[in-house]
Amino acid sequence: MSAATVPQPGAPAVDAVRRANEEATMRALARGDAVLAKWIQDRVLVDTNAVAHAWNISSQAVHAARKRGEIFAVWANGKHWYAREALRFERGKLARINRTLGDVDPSSKLLFFLRQHGALGGKIVADAIAGGNLDDVLRLAGNWART
Repeated sequence: MSAATVPQPGAPAVDAVRRANEEATMRALARGDAVLAKWIQDRVLVDTNAVAHAWNISSQAVHAARKRGEIFAVWANGKHWYAREALRFERGKLARINRTLGDVDPSSKLLFFLRQHGALGGKIVADAIAGGNLDDVLRLAGNWART
């Protein structure tokens, strides 16, 4: 019997673990897609046209702003979706926050904008900015980017 045909001890167990991990990953992706679909339906995420209208610019200018890192987008259903929450404050402030968050994935950036932060007195980012706490938000964004 050659080495290639000798059954490896534990191979079925390794295959079972691999299959279980693949199945768990598929279930997690399906849950993520369902959440994104709900956020789109509930307008937590808005399309390029909504951003263009809010900022009084063209759709092309929105895409350029995304490429420059001034705004972030989540990719779903074959297109970019933007956090409606991020449109509550001035573009320059959004750009500073987004750039401070750096290479954090778009879903984590979205959560940063949506959740209440203890470091902001239990406020969400937009409310903290409205209260004049941009420096606190930027500090928190820097910490968020390092975690």
